[in-house]
Amino acid sequence: MESLTDVQQRLLNWLEEYIFQYGYSPSIQQMREAIGWKSPSTVQRHLKVLREKGWLSWTGSRSRAYQFNHPKVGVIPILGTISAHSLTEVFPEQEAKHVPTAGFAPFKHMSTNERSACFALRVIGDSMIGALIDNGDIVILKPPADQKAIRNGAIVAARVEGKTTLKYFYRTANTVTLKPANPMYAPTEVDASEVDVQGVYIGLMRNLL
Repeated sequence: MESLTDVQQRLLNWLEEYIFQYGYSPSIQQMREAIGWKSPSTVQRHLKVLREKGWLSWTGSRSRAYQFNHPKVGVIPILGTISAHSLTEVFPEQEAKHVPTAGFAPFKHMSTNERSACFALRVIGDSMIGALIDNGDIVILKPPADQKAIRNGAIVAARVEGKTTLKYFYRTANTVTLKPANPMYAPTEVDASEVDVQGVYIGLMRNLL
């Protein structure tokens, strides 16, 4: 894959952001104004270079639907599975490596860097059914900026002694309680120093491979 100049990277990033936000491709005029070029032909020239370098593709010439060969904005990785009933190992995802996030509402108010840090896990079990998270759902998580700033009541992917679970998070003094959203399962209490929150839940996707 050929590298891009700063200007080409800027155009590619802006184009991805626009399509992610609005769900359709911008016009040449919109791209020209956004980047600050004087001529539409400059935009067309750089788009052609992006296609020649293998970063961008499209079909037709009048109403272009741009496709990103190496998207950064519109997908996030599925890193594996997570248990919603007990502490267990996270198993690598075998069915799909990425999940498309176009139209995912929580991302609308996040920066590109924040979105790129997010990841997905596939849920196994029904202990979070009361939070409307069911077996087979794909949960989207954001790494916490500060472990000590995680609010009580947040849904988290918590690792304890090398094993991970999806639960409500409650901290009291030096103890963390990982609480299910299903009365059939008991809470887990552990020393706060043993808990590593890998991600804070921001939403889910359903009916994906």
